[in-house]
Amino acid sequence: MSGTDAEGPPDGTVHVWRIPLSAPPHHVSGLAALLDPGERQRVARALPDDRARFRIAHGATRAILGAYLGRPPQQLCYTHGRWGKPALAGHPELCFNLSHSGGLALLAVAVRRAVGIDVERVSAADRSRKAERWFPPEEAAYVRAARDHDESAARYALLWTRKEAWVKAAGGRMVHGLRLPVGPGLRDGAVVRDAEGRVPGWWSLTGVPAGEGYTAALAVSAGPGASPVRVKVRQWRTRRAAAAAGP
Repeated sequence: MSGTDAEGPPDGTVHVWRIPLSAPPHHVSGLAALLDPGERQRVARALPDDRARFRIAHGATRAILGAYLGRPPQQLCYTHGRWGKPALAGHPELCFNLSHSGGLALLAVAVRRAVGIDVERVSAADRSRKAERWFPPEEAAYVRAARDHDESAARYALLWTRKEAWVKAAGGRMVHGLRLPVGPGLRDGAVVRDAEGRVPGWWSLTGVPAGEGYTAALAVSAGPGASPVRVKVRQWRTRRAAAAAGP
């Protein structure tokens, strides 16, 4: 990273890091060495097939955040909100959020702007019943009107990622967000709020390019006076991962 990035992205800019969740074993081991005891306990509880992906996603997150702050990644400490959203102890101005699905993780980073991100791997399936159960009627109708299972899954994922990114940005639980209105006609960058008060605040929602087979969305706080959001996608390159690992 350049020196201008040391304190985080510029005002109004969100960096979204694409983190592939496959790497040689020695790289995975290096990233695993960055994790704190709580993260290591979570690895131990994960399914065997998910453990390497968790190590990569969370080790890379520490490496990236450490590079912004100019600090060793293994020394970073997290605090957690009521529903588990992490923040950096001593550096609340550097806001971040991580999501991973299948073989891809996305990490959103911003300065003094709460962020939430969600990525979902899309597999062909009829999602109309799930939409009928959880989503508002107009969104359920949008999913139900799909031409085939591929389109049904894609429409469902579009709506789901918007809802989850919104809830994660606000530090809530997904149960609070299933009925949030997010489309289907919502344009990228639209500012939304929950008129029923389940999720507080005003939020800007936008899609994020995640690659073939994936859908992703980003939510950023958008209170009075907030500047428009610019999204800059960056690629994480797994290197020799040691105590000094960085992006």
